[in-house]
Amino acid sequence: MTEALPPFPDPAEAPASATVYIVDDDEGVRHSLAALLMAAGHVPRGYASGPEFLAAADLSQPGCVLLDLRMDGMSGLQVFEEMQRHGTVLKTVFLSAHGELSSAVAAVKQGAVDWLEKPCNEQTLLASVAKAAQLSQAKAQRTQRRRAQLERWNALSPRQQEVAVLLATGISSKEAARALTQRAPDRPIDPRTVDTHRSAIFLKLDIRSSHELGMMVEELGLSASVPRSV
Repeated sequence: MTEALPPFPDPAEAPASATVYIVDDDEGVRHSLAALLMAAGHVPRGYASGPEFLAAADLSQPGCVLLDLRMDGMSGLQVFEEMQRHGTVLKTVFLSAHGELSSAVAAVKQGAVDWLEKPCNEQTLLASVAKAAQLSQAKAQRTQRRRAQLERWNALSPRQQEVAVLLATGISSKEAARALTQRAPDRPIDPRTVDTHRSAIFLKLDIRSSHELGMMVEELGLSASVPRSV
């Protein structure tokens, strides 16, 4: 039996404890935030600069980043852009000083969870951290699910993938056979062979219906081009 795909997380379930990276060049800010987060049950990790954080953090694991918008050297926005470039599942809450509103809003528009003006209200900060941790956990599970789906998809033969994309549209084996034959007249295929492929596809992908197949194909960003005559 193929191992079940990880379920989508319940949005109401926020992690009780999360890894929280504090990236701020102010040592006092790092220490005070770490104490607050530790008291709330989180696991804080402090870094004095963007490069130090990027070199040490595991960007593939869920968590929250409290990121100072303005730092000497690499700015918070530059750090954020580098994280995005690596496809991180971490979610970011920006910390900004007075007068940095426009930059903070721009950061949120680029995908940050929130921005907080220093000095931060403790309850507001903890709420933002909880929200970021929840979103990060959800993204990590979606990433894991997609990786598992891709592994199963890549276990199909090229012909099975071709058949699967067509069957995902809901057409019959007869219609799929006709479409495939029209695409490649030198490689004709009959409906019974499509049925055989269907059984193998369902087994390898651990699915039970064309509807499930359609959902998987959609999640993977695949699409079928079925001739109009089908």
